[in-house]
Amino acid sequence: MPEYTSWSRSRWRIRQWINDANERRMLSLFSSLEVKDPIVTYIDDPDDEGEIGFHRQKKREAEAFNIVPADFLANARRRPPVDPQPTASGFSSWIYSLYSSAIGKDEDRERGKEVEQEVLDRRRAIYMGVDNAYLRKVVSNWALIHNGIEQPDGQPVDYLTVDHLRVGGMPLRVSPDLMYQNQSLSKVLIVEIKHTKMFVPTNLWPNVWAQLWCYSQTDVARQADDVCVIGEVWCDEFVRVGRGQPRERHVTLRASVRRDPRLRGYDRFFRELFEIYSGSPVPPTC
Repeated sequence: MPEYTSWSRSRWRIRQWINDANERRMLSLFSSLEVKDPIVTYIDDPDDEGEIGFHRQKKREAEAFNIVPADFLANARRRPPVDPQPTASGFSSWIYSLYSSAIGKDEDRERGKEVEQEVLDRRRAIYMGVDNAYLRKVVSNWALIHNGIEQPDGQPVDYLTVDHLRVGGMPLRVSPDLMYQNQSLSKVLIVEIKHTKMFVPTNLWPNVWAQLWCYSQTDVARQADDVCVIGEVWCDEFVRVGRGQPRERHVTLRASVRRDPRLRGYDRFFRELFEIYSGSPVPPTC
């Protein structure tokens, strides 16, 4: 009988963890599993000063990202983009610029960090865990029909075009991170992935929903009877798997929030923002 080394046990643990993560991820995508953020965020408590004059920290409770739509739109009209690009990411970046100064520059600094290729490869493998091979394995009617996650071999990402959303006369180019379709139910599910250790609002951020609104305007989404958009937030977490064992880097799902992009308030808000961004009216929804 072969002797199991610590290396083989480690590989088995990683394999088991990936299987569990994929199962949990599938339930969060196609079922009603709620994802609770495992990362605890702390803030200084000015009302609780320590013996040497430093503020102690307290747990930051989950809270929503609050905006007043009318005020947000008024700010957008005062700050139209200088050189709008015909891409969903360009629209999302402009939305982010409208409120980023209000939450500080920590997220900007985090976005600029260089990450080792090995870490990027591990993240990519987890993000794409629920692919068509996995869906066939679990006998699901869902299929992954678009993968916009950057490939390791440098292959260009395939773009979809949205002809009725135009910027400077050019149709909008979009590439959802993941787009799933269930033809038998006429449903489409679209996923946008973010990776951060920053505090995560319970309803995520406006730029995430702006990008997902653009994706919901693609032909395949507009032709479906039902569309759902999901914002996912992930982070790297170091986990000690046993006493005396080194910590292992795991990619952890922190939040999974879903919305119906056809809800009147959602659609109207981002439609108006896109009209400001593009400088031209958006045709009404079919």
